[in-house]
Amino acid sequence: MKVLITLGPTQEPIDPIRHITNPSSGKMGLAVVKEGIDRGHDITVVLGPVQIPMPGEVKVYRVRTAQEMTNRVLNELKENYDIFICTAAIADYTPVKAEYKIKSGKKELVLMLKPTRKLTREAKEKFPDLFVVGFKAEHDVGGDELVKIAREKLTRENLDLIIANDVSRNGFGSDENEVFIVGRDDSEHVPRNTKDAVAEKIWDAIENLI
Repeated sequence: MKVLITLGPTQEPIDPIRHITNPSSGKMGLAVVKEGIDRGHDITVVLGPVQIPMPGEVKVYRVRTAQEMTNRVLNELKENYDIFICTAAIADYTPVKAEYKIKSGKKELVLMLKPTRKLTREAKEKFPDLFVVGFKAEHDVGGDELVKIAREKLTRENLDLIIANDVSRNGFGSDENEVFIVGRDDSEHVPRNTKDAVAEKIWDAIENLI
């Protein structure tokens, strides 16, 4: 099947030389990419600003901001994809960018932030037959609450599957992860394991539904 996968963080510019970002390493996304290749899928990647080696057979588009990632994905999805997996940690907010470098020496600096677009929601709205897998990262919440939050997002955005994890335990930068695979009617807990092993479980869940 033809699969589009996003991974890595985004960088949101404050001014021409500064930005805000998050510590996403792209490792979970890379594991999903490699497992998809092993299963014979045709993989294309939209990669945020992170240094991570991509398999040579994968077509890669590099982007920086949430807006660039959203635009690139929605444009690429016009090429008749079957599955979209959004592992990228896309910024929820972006600064109202200053045209010139903000001068140093200020006692305080107030940043105005505006919401970014919801990529998975837009993808499903524009391509209703597309199988869309979202990722949901929370911090310091219990398993039941994590599943509840993930299912609310799945319902709100009409997604097909959500992979939820608590990044206060394992996640950004780690070689291991613990996730809940949340569907419309049920969920599966994947205990802490290597990200490669977690990716196998994610692909099992996807292939059982399509």
